[in-house]
Amino acid sequence: MLISDFERTAWTKRLSDSLWHLESSQKPFLDWYFGATGYTRIIRNGRDETPYPSGAIQKLYDDALFEARYKSTEKFRELKAAMDPVRGVLRDHPTLTRALGNNLGCDEFQVGILNHTSMTTLNQLIVGLMESQNGESTDPFLKPSGDLSTLLELAFAQSAMKDAEPLGLAMDVAVFHGAYFESEIELGEDYALIPFEQLSEHVDLDWLEDVAAQQVSWRRLEPVFGIVRRFRWKPSVRSLHNPPNTQTRTPPPLFHRWAAEFANLLSVTLSQRISWLATFEGCIPRRASGLLGSSHVAAQTHKGRSISHLFSAFDKVSPVQIRQIKLVQDLFSRRRETEYPELAAIIQRLAETYRRDGRFGSEDRILDLAIVFERLFKPRGRSLGRELEKAAGDFLGETDTEKELIREQIRLFYKVRSAIIHGPGDERRKRLINQSDKAWKASEPIARAALLKRIS
Repeated sequence: MLISDFERTAWTKRLSDSLWHLESSQKPFLDWYFGATGYTRIIRNGRDETPYPSGAIQKLYDDALFEARYKSTEKFRELKAAMDPVRGVLRDHPTLTRALGNNLGCDEFQVGILNHTSMTTLNQLIVGLMESQNGESTDPFLKPSGDLSTLLELAFAQSAMKDAEPLGLAMDVAVFHGAYFESEIELGEDYALIPFEQLSEHVDLDWLEDVAAQQVSWRRLEPVFGIVRRFRWKPSVRSLHNPPNTQTRTPPPLFHRWAAEFANLLSVTLSQRISWLATFEGCIPRRASGLLGSSHVAAQTHKGRSISHLFSAFDKVSPVQIRQIKLVQDLFSRRRETEYPELAAIIQRLAETYRRDGRFGSEDRILDLAIVFERLFKPRGRSLGRELEKAAGDFLGETDTEKELIREQIRLFYKVRSAIIHGPGDERRKRLINQSDKAWKASEPIARAALLKRIS
């Protein structure tokens, strides 16, 4: 059958009706299975979040086929009779007809998703359809059947179809911790900033298990967000012995750099720690993975810094204000027209100061800040401290009083910086080193204000 001759509406309805009958027929078998093995419910915050029993249903289907093919028992006869119409309708789809051929004993085929392939069976497709059912609908399998048809038609099409959204949209995701955003924000240049809880269709929570604290799984997701770039994708469905040509791709060359630079500027503007947790390239919708009988995985994964030692399940995080994110968007959108290219390394250095921790974190912050000041104001003489005092005061102060206050703060900062570099050789230097936090708190706003003024 050609895809142009395929009657999608009729096929979807036939599949939905046969799934409805199968769902009713399998219930006694599942009741028996769970009665024998037990089935623990998972309740979180008063909600039943028990995963759908996909593994149990998969085993039930496989056992039914095995019994029918190799044994003469009647144990699964009724279930097998309900499965056959579903399998028959699936075989009628042009994409699966091409992959399976005319051999009714052949259930296996290969599915290619972005940079990997896997063997799939008709039973796995049925499990995915069962898991995707809409319990609130009078026809709970109609939408899953239509979605599966969409994915199978994508595999037949020459290119990704625009009307296949959202199933036909995948994304690259860079995940960060440190700022709370209440909703998705378009950043321009095809990028968006999305709260992590709204990424659940593309990113699994347990993907963060190596870099995020366990408390994240207890719903402390407010400070976690993703910078994403969406793109169209299409699966490939081929026979078992004819591997599909997967959609081999790499993320845009500047994706990692774009996300990191935006996060650095966000960190500086907000004056707070923004930590990169992980990057997941090529994340297709979880629903698409399930319907195609495949595990939900990212094409490539890159792990970042762990935040487990910083995370608290009890911290209350205030959302970033709209005016703040608008400022970051404006500065970043004009980065090619301002001094940003020259100052990008300094922005990263200042952003890194917020991420310093550990025993000598306060001293490291001072040294980072010293680099920021010297690269901003470029002192050339022998009295670097005095030149920095004057340059910072003249650049930011509007009155003589403001200029003098800035100079005093930079003066203390530079004395602390020198004591850290040369070490606690005497009591005076020890006292100065102990003032590292004070010097940081007084001087960081000056460095940030000067940097943002330079790129405005």
